[in-house]
Amino acid sequence: MNVLLITTFFPPDTTIANVRAFMFAKHLAAFGENVTVLRSGEFELAPFDEYERDNSFEVLSALGKNSDAEKFERGEYSGFQPTSRSRFHSLPRLLRKPVKAVMDTAKIITGTPPKCIRHQCCVLKYQKRLIDRLYSAGRRFDVVFSTCGSVENIYAGNYAAQRFGAKWIMDFRDSMIMRGEMNDDAWWNVYAKKATLCALKNADCITAVSADLANELKDMYPSANVKVLYNGFDDTQPLPDVTTDRGVLSFCYTGRLYDDRKPALNALAKCLSELIKSNKINRNKIRFAYAGSSFDAFEAAFAKAGISDVLVNKGYLSKSDTFILQLESDIHTVLSWNTNNSRGILTGKFYEGIKAGKPVLALLAGDTPNSELLQLQRQYGYGFCYENCTQSTSMPQMKEYITKLYREKMTRGKLSYVPSKELYDAFGYTHISRHLDDMMHELTTQR
Repeated sequence: MNVLLITTFFPPDTTIANVRAFMFAKHLAAFGENVTVLRSGEFELAPFDEYERDNSFEVLSALGKNSDAEKFERGEYSGFQPTSRSRFHSLPRLLRKPVKAVMDTAKIITGTPPKCIRHQCCVLKYQKRLIDRLYSAGRRFDVVFSTCGSVENIYAGNYAAQRFGAKWIMDFRDSMIMRGEMNDDAWWNVYAKKATLCALKNADCITAVSADLANELKDMYPSANVKVLYNGFDDTQPLPDVTTDRGVLSFCYTGRLYDDRKPALNALAKCLSELIKSNKINRNKIRFAYAGSSFDAFEAAFAKAGISDVLVNKGYLSKSDTFILQLESDIHTVLSWNTNNSRGILTGKFYEGIKAGKPVLALLAGDTPNSELLQLQRQYGYGFCYENCTQSTSMPQMKEYITKLYREKMTRGKLSYVPSKELYDAFGYTHISRHLDDMMHELTTQR
């Protein structure tokens, strides 16, 4: 079966959004499918230092031989240029949104779309050109799988499916994209919703990374064929032999911390502080390691709780060193959120914890209870899920959970937790990719 996979982000780009596309390409090729990847060729972030090209499938860049990705692979990439600040950054914080709202209204009146939409339309133009060249060269595809890192992939997927007479699977990873909340702009709202409806009406199958997201898509267009296809982790990578410190119960968090997740972090700091004050745990035998760019936020939260001494700043780590830190820790911390307008958020940190084989402590900000992370905890027993909106009950439960782990670590020198086979299989990319491969074969036999 010939598969065309359309994506914005793909290695050597480092953004977490590249993992899903890369894993699908890698595993589908291993299953015997003939896979061609059409990436944009841009970099969202700096390229991986540890990047190695997988030659089991073909990779093409829509933006051509002078795109960042192609230059990097030829050894000509001159270095990452950091993203420029918003043009409203120089204004006082309270004035930024009102001024931006006025400018957005002016764009609507004058019919001028924002820069992000103009850029995506430009990328789409190059995507279509490459699709046309493939068609003219006699290439044919049975299935087009496009993943919504950016909205232009919806239109590119639809175009490719029509051009090749192929079945089309449209993959959604984020409800904020489809509802136009990735960019606070009225133009973007209209553009994103229109693109989402295009996918729901025309794709042979819609895949979504969570059940909540799948339900939301189904609500938008009830007749759409929507299925859940979780994100996951690389279950083919061997785990190095790493041990934890026997005399310390250690937590870790790696990556950026966004403002909407800070209430969940504050809850954890408060929980640890109160456990220390009540002599349930010894502050000298608790450690929280952080690696990333948001140490100031962690330091502020732990200082407010009076326990900044348990926090360890690991700074910036490579991909491999980050994984070692996760393996060295006893408890893998995940910070997320769940609101009425944004549900089913399963961050990449969740899958990293499963891969590391650690109990996952999921901490959710937001005003809506019974999150998908909580439901998955009840189903698979991955660790513990705390919801800030139910803190009157979930805070005592979190204290009890951490106390239990602390006592076990102090008594045995290690935790006995082992992820269940059901949990490991459900979120390992080998299993998830096999599910996708089955979907593709089912669609192609419906001709």
